[in-house]
Amino acid sequence: MNKINNICISISYDGSDFFGSQSQLNLRTVQSEVSKKLDLIFGNYDDLTFASRTDKGVNADLQYFGFKKSDIDTSEIFLKFNLLSKNLPNDIIVRKICLMPNGFNVRKNVSKRTYTYKILDQKLINKLDVKKMIFASNLLVGEHNFRSFAGRNAKDKFFREIFSIKIKNTDQEVEFQISGKSFIHQQIRRIIFSLLRVGLAKEKTDWLSNLIKFPIKGGSKGIAPSNNLTLKEVLYDKKHQKLLEKV
Repeated sequence: MNKINNICISISYDGSDFFGSQSQLNLRTVQSEVSKKLDLIFGNYDDLTFASRTDKGVNADLQYFGFKKSDIDTSEIFLKFNLLSKNLPNDIIVRKICLMPNGFNVRKNVSKRTYTYKILDQKLINKLDVKKMIFASNLLVGEHNFRSFAGRNAKDKFFREIFSIKIKNTDQEVEFQISGKSFIHQQIRRIIFSLLRVGLAKEKTDWLSNLIKFPIKGGSKGIAPSNNLTLKEVLYDKKHQKLLEKV
């Protein structure tokens, strides 16, 4: 029986010119660009999977993808990795390669995903009550039914857990940092939009609380633009994280 190598590669990317991370017919995505180069350099492989899905325009500081490849020795894997690093487009930066245990799944084994969202519009920043947004954000931390913050295409599994929401402000920007194991499609950008409505005094904190207590599709009233959202970090359990961080 041939040895199957479970390969995991970390990347970062500027999402400005991508229609998201996942493959879409006739559209430029991160996965489509990666697939083209993997086909060229690695030949036959199986189960290309990304750790986290990102929408059109969303950036990533740390994203992982994994795939399986047989009939190849370790030295050749690293030679091909170097070729991949040099041949991907400039808006995808390859960071590191790791050979993982056979049972590892780059998506299913994630224990924590962290996203950041930055507000850079000075006029908007001057109008925001950041303290009120911080108070309101605490209502969203924990396990809840987030149906009110789900995108149109989200159909089920609305119960998710948010580990933390941090909001930092300086003279130049307001940054939101949201962490959890997994998120519903568009959940983060709809949460940001809702917190901004509270910060602008367009809604009271009771409104946000009721979105959790009495979830209804579309309750968040809108969605923040995608171009200021970044997948900041993906973390795994200690055993797998140690392998991924090994020099």
